[in-house]
Amino acid sequence: MATPMSLIRKLRSPNNRQVLEAIEELRARGWLEEGVLMGIPLLHVHFEGADLFNANLRGVDFHQAHLQGCNLARADLTGAKLTRADLRGADFSKAVLKEADLYKADLREARNLTDEQLAETKRLWGATMPDGSVYDGRYNLNGDLQFARWARVDVNDPEAMAYYLGVSLDAYLRGQEAAKRLKAQEMQGHEAP
Repeated sequence: MATPMSLIRKLRSPNNRQVLEAIEELRARGWLEEGVLMGIPLLHVHFEGADLFNANLRGVDFHQAHLQGCNLARADLTGAKLTRADLRGADFSKAVLKEADLYKADLREARNLTDEQLAETKRLWGATMPDGSVYDGRYNLNGDLQFARWARVDVNDPEAMAYYLGVSLDAYLRGQEAAKRLKAQEMQGHEAP
């Protein structure tokens, strides 16, 4: 009989078909939603095309994971480490990304990923955004700003921040304008009855 640990071991296989079978067995037993993977290190895993709909993935370490084309709709990725993860084409419909670390993540062609979701993440420094551009600082994320301060970057100097983020000054300033619009929309949403 399969146990949670035996299935978790299968998740680390380089064989994608074996990984997908293990995920389906976790789902069939209700363990994906229950959070059996919470806080588990799943570095470098091959989850290409996995159905992680409604999975509780809080605190999972997906460092350098292959998550291309994954269904992450309604998944709870609170505090998940998605650093350098390949998330190309993943579906983020109503996924929770609060405090998720997306440092240098590849989000090209990610679907149903909103500004609101991205604004709740911890870090996006060096991430490739869904449109293929490099993250321009538009969300002023705490983790990015702490990282900049640690690197002795003056976070109030637009030129220094643009250089730090690896984008042009124009791109950084456009990002900051987008941040102001987002903040204004957020404020209007809170004022509505």
